[in-house]
Amino acid sequence: RRVREAVVSTQSTGVTELCIGIGVNVNNEEPTISLAKLSGMKVSVPKLASKICSSFIDEVDLFNELGYEQFIDRFCQNWLHQDTRVRISLGNINCDAIIKSIDSDGYLSVMNLATLKSVSVQPDGNSFDMMENLIAVKSS
Repeated sequence: RRVREAVVSTQSTGVTELCIGIGVNVNNEEPTISLAKLSGMKVSVPKLASKICSSFIDEVDLFNELGYEQFIDRFCQNWLHQDTRVRISLGNINCDAIIKSIDSDGYLSVMNLATLKSVSVQPDGNSFDMMENLIAVKSS
């Protein structure tokens, strides 16, 4: 059951631009589950948006202070998907894998358990179904 969704796009031409869009199911009970239902209380959308923006600014400041490597290490220590076992679909072949980290390009890094090699999966080139723990790698 999904409560939130995030879309991130970056572009770098001398200056890095970042565009982030998020959707949070705050008070609607259908078709998934809401924060209100999970918390048992009505959630204020303006207060939630303010908290999200404030937390995001804190994380950007921390990223600037720590640098990429230390920030990602810290992020992965508290990450919901860390060490989650998933299936990777590579065309006709399905492989068991474990989510390990975020790679240096910001993509999801998983370890193929058959080969013990890391595979990076790009969000625009793959289909993610975390409810089924399946990552379908799309071929070009």
